[in-house]
Amino acid sequence: MRFARDLDIAEEATADAFELALRTWPTSGVPRSVEAWLITAARRRAIDRIRRESRLRKALGQLEGELLAGEPASGPTGYSRHAWYAENGSATEPDDELRLAVLCAHPALSEQSQVMLMLRLACGVATESIAAAFLTKPATAAARLTRAKQSISSEAGAFTLPDDDEVEERLAAVRRATYVTYTMGHTAGDGHELRSGELVAHARHLASTLVAQHRDPENAGLLALIDLTEARAPGRLVDGAQVLLENADRGSWDTDLIASGLGLLDRALRADPPGRYALQAAIAAEHARAASFVDTDWRRVVDLYAVLLSLEPNPTFAVGRAVALSHAVSPAAGLADLTELGEVASLQSYPYLHAARADCLRRLGRPDEARDAYRVAARYARNDAERSFFLTAS
Repeated sequence: MRFARDLDIAEEATADAFELALRTWPTSGVPRSVEAWLITAARRRAIDRIRRESRLRKALGQLEGELLAGEPASGPTGYSRHAWYAENGSATEPDDELRLAVLCAHPALSEQSQVMLMLRLACGVATESIAAAFLTKPATAAARLTRAKQSISSEAGAFTLPDDDEVEERLAAVRRATYVTYTMGHTAGDGHELRSGELVAHARHLASTLVAQHRDPENAGLLALIDLTEARAPGRLVDGAQVLLENADRGSWDTDLIASGLGLLDRALRADPPGRYALQAAIAAEHARAASFVDTDWRRVVDLYAVLLSLEPNPTFAVGRAVALSHAVSPAAGLADLTELGEVASLQSYPYLHAARADCLRRLGRPDEARDAYRVAARYARNDAERSFFLTAS
């Protein structure tokens, strides 16, 4: 993208390079430096495409000159160094993936378009999955992505890393995209598997890079949330089937990730007031600390959700608070809140609202109603493993 100065050409040239690799490597062998080969091939394909773009003909001579002058293909070029990337007093170059996320968080775009573009370009999320995350049609998501790319490409200096103050302003959108990527990996948007390890890895990499290169407590809160949630991932399945948290094998939880998350949480909670990711991480920490499901401090979880909702009135957080209330007070209290939340349009296709209602109904001794609610949850399930879990529970 830095080389071509055009998002569409950059994407197409990169795809061309991978296609060429698939055709030639089986006979020529895998090159010593895969990254250098792919970047060089992509740049040459970009030049071919630029030749066909009359509006960029004037830039062709300069671009060809850069390539022929032996510009290193194996590493990033054209960086602007900033104090934002300084750690322990020494300037460091930004991680490419994080740099791309910052560039996508362009102020000319709406927050939703920024996040969608980051998911597509920096995290490699398919357009169909982005559409599912934003409860819209794939064609609508594709159109928004196209408009976002065109808007960025038309802005002067769009491919240059902004100054420190502007980077600071863009971090909230970068964190949000990282969090959305993690949630999409934690529960896959489609397919047979419950989760997508690739998206989880993308999200944790971005969050780790944010923590390493910037000391904002919310960055620590985001990584703490990912680590504390991911620590419980091995216990989500028993004999290959998804289980409720109360039936999870806590002995399988990753103690190293829990320790990492709790340490990061201490840093995140130093902010006054703590941010949304720190509060979510604090909720995850209550589950991680509890020796058993019944030992969970549900009253504190309810209180943390209340503070979180005061910062961001997200309806899915309200579902989490209702679930905690059902354990802290009574299933009837939780069910009352969940029934009211069922009137919120954006939650009507949210499977865990219906699953939470089903669980409350089951605990209240109303099995037929619980079965119906689980079947509704299965109708809106996002992947086969989740669907199977709801149907089995029904």
